[in-house]
Parts: sequence; structure tokens; C-alpha cells
Amino acid sequence: MDTIKVALVGTGGIGNHHAKTYEPIEGVELVAVCDIVKERAEQFAERYGVPKKNAFTSYNKMLEMDEIDTVSVCTYNQAHRRPAVAALKAGKHVLCEKPMAATLADATAMARAAKEAGKILHIAIHSRFQPRVDIARKIIDAGILGDVYYSESAGCRRRGVPGGTFIYKKTAGFGAVVDIGVYNMFNTMFALGYPKPATVSAFTCDYISSEMPSLKEMDVEEFGVAWVRFEDESVMIFKISWAVHANSLGPNYFLGKKAGLSYDRLEVYADEVPKDLEKLVKSEGGTLKVEEAKNMKNISIQGLPSVDVWRAQVEAFRDAVLHDEPAPIDPEGVLLTNVVMDGIARSIKKGGREVSVKVPEI
Repeated sequence: MDTIKVALVGTGGIGNHHAKTYEPIEGVELVAVCDIVKERAEQFAERYGVPKKNAFTSYNKMLEMDEIDTVSVCTYNQAHRRPAVAALKAGKHVLCEKPMAATLADATAMARAAKEAGKILHIAIHSRFQPRVDIARKIIDAGILGDVYYSESAGCRRRGVPGGTFIYKKTAGFGAVVDIGVYNMFNTMFALGYPKPATVSAFTCDYISSEMPSLKEMDVEEFGVAWVRFEDESVMIFKISWAVHANSLGPNYFLGKKAGLSYDRLEVYADEVPKDLEKLVKSEGGTLKVEEAKNMKNISIQGLPSVDVWRAQVEAFRDAVLHDEPAPIDPEGVLLTNVVMDGIARSIKKGGREVSVKVPEI
């Protein structure tokens, strides 16, 4: 096999984005599509050159096609589990749009189904393929920062409530926390090597959106913040917004006992330039620029290649399928974001008090 045959479930905005990303990539062919509205499925099939006979309203019926190798799950958040699990049980690999699921129970069921089937479950957190995220993980893995005891994970839209299925609990589960928050939360935890969360305390609100007539039926958060303690005794502050009276919620960074790292600015802060950092950055094709700053050095990492993260993600997924390799993004790593999100939800129900969380056995 030198081409993966893809079936797609869900023909909304993100489904179209997946299909457009697949089109120019060698070794990827979209062969079937499913939507609960037959007309949408047929229009989507015509748009992307899929035979009309392969436009379905039932993903279970579609999964009977022997030629399908992989399935793109592009439904709204609360509808990820069923098609993903069905596809895995049918022996298909799955590329599921983020978040993994709206609930910890659904995410756990998906991870278990993938393990039992021996198939790839890749969650489409495309920002993971940014060179800055990759090198942050390598810097931390190399011990250049020493033990990391504190991190901040932040993302900000000043005004950017998406509307549609994103603003209702029945379809999205959460608001900004899972929509855009999952990117930064996952990237931070990935860079840290997937520490296990132990406790969570949180605050969420929708003060701005609740005053907007067009969003009067919205019942999810526009802003969320959480204090996460990990089993290794380190701490992460998580901050995210769809709407806020600010132009930033701050940078994403890590504090270690030897050095600190901002992966927004791609800067390391240390007393001296670590030799291991010089070697690592050179091996990645980059260079260092050093500035003196109050008896410390600001070490800027420059020259890393730019990457089309959507394309890089699909190519990595394709290669994993073709060469029988693990998922490009470990689903059990992504599951940790659902552990934190579940903790956020339970903390909110208890007035923001700290709650214990547990990583499920897969």
C-alpha cells in the first residue's frame, strides 16, 4: 500500500478544511464521505471528487467499505466518540479533530478502543507540529532547564466567539477551554513530557458574551483559568479566552532550576549559554543570538524552518499508517487534557475549589 484511502465524517467547516488539506498531498485519497443530511454529503462528494455512491448518511454503513483505511472524524465535540470508536472497531485508523472528546469518559473510551484494535488514533492538534513546540520538548528532555517547577499556558482572543455548535454545551461540552485552549494546554504538557495531573482548581465566566444579543443562548465559557498541580509537584497555570478586555493573557513559558524558556519568543534565559543548547539548536538548523540582561543571558533561538502545520500533520499521519508506526500524537497524552478539563468542570461545580483528578487506565 502506498496510498491511504480516507473516509470523512462530518461535512461542516472543519470537514472541508480536512478535505482541502488532503487534496494536494501525495499518498492520500478521499474516497467516501458521511453526513446526517444526505444533500450535504452528496454536495461534499461532488466538491472533492468523491463518487456519489460513496456519499453516506450512516457512518456504520460507510465503514463496510473494504477499501477504507482511515477515517477523519470532523463532527462537533460531543459527537466524536461514536464514529471514532466504530471506525477503530471496524479496523480503520482514525484522525479525529480536536478536542479528543467533550468528556473524560468519551475520551477514555476512544483511547481504549484504539489500544484494543491496535489502530492509530491521532487527535488533530496541528499546532503541535510547530518547530517551536518540538524544540521546547527537546530542550526540556535534554535537561537544559533542569527540573521544571512552573509553567504557564495561555492563549487570547480579545473578541473571537465562534458561534455555531461551539457555543452550546450539548454540542461542544465546553467553550474556549476546549476550542482553542486545548492547543496550548496540550503543547505545554507535551513539552513537559506528559506529567500526570493530580489536582485542579478553576474559574470560568461569560461576562462579555452574555451582554451580546447575538449570543444570548450561549451556555459555555468565554474565559477560563486553572491552577493545575502535577504528580511530580510542578505547577501549570492555564489561561484562555474568546472574549476579554485585554490584548494578551501573557506568554507561554517554563521555569526550571537551571534556566527558563519562552516558546512564544523562542528564548532561553540562563546565567550562561548552555553547551547542550548550542549543540541542539545547531542540529535543528538554527542559530543562537545572545544578549546580556542584568547578569543573565537572553538566548534567542533563530533560523528554525517554517512549517505548514496542517500539511505536516497529515503527512505524519499518512506515514504512520503506511509504515505501521505509532500515532504522531499519542492519544494517551491527549487524554491528559481531558483529565484537566474534567477537573475544571468539577472545580467550577464546587465554587472553584481544588479537586483531585485521576488519569484513567487504558
